[in-house]
Amino acid sequence: MKQIILILITFGFTTSGYCQYDFLFERKSLDFLRNYEDSIASKNLGLIKTQVSKDYFPTAKEKHDYYPLGFIRTNDSFFPELHIKYYYNENDSTLLASSYDSNIMDYVKNLQTDGDKFETERKRKKEYLNKYKSIKQYLIKELGLPTTVEEVKSEEGYFYRLIWKNESTEILVLLKFSNKLKSLPGNMKFGSYNIRVKADYIK
Repeated sequence: MKQIILILITFGFTTSGYCQYDFLFERKSLDFLRNYEDSIASKNLGLIKTQVSKDYFPTAKEKHDYYPLGFIRTNDSFFPELHIKYYYNENDSTLLASSYDSNIMDYVKNLQTDGDKFETERKRKKEYLNKYKSIKQYLIKELGLPTTVEEVKSEEGYFYRLIWKNESTEILVLLKFSNKLKSLPGNMKFGSYNIRVKADYIK
């Protein structure tokens, strides 16, 4: 009996690193995306007015108001919760990029009143690194080895970046984790605590 339990536990640890992630890397219609997120009980945030840098995705325009479809995934126990934005072309509703972010900044509204959240996240290094490792292993299993690997560890923190690129899609995985908080005037401190998975549609 003990041997059976040990085998089951070992199998669980072996497969947990390759758990299923609901990242959609194929270009889909907006109706498909809405139906898909509804089917997995995501929280619908509606259209979110936002601006992005000109290199955020291949056709991005600076100082342009985008209205991506927004959702929060409820089927993942990791915190910060996974916030999703599906960017699309306003003229023909073609999907431009899909961004999946677990970012503490989604829960920081004011640095003066919410600054303690950075200190809380700073103590969760193992959780962030394990989440990144799990996503990395899953995507390597699904997509093969990344075309670009940048994993920098320093006293300041961790900056990990992976890229998979082909003729139609570029997929990015990004981890930012601060070991030390930066100080701002007014005795405010902040740090970067973010795991991002993003698909840019080239064609």
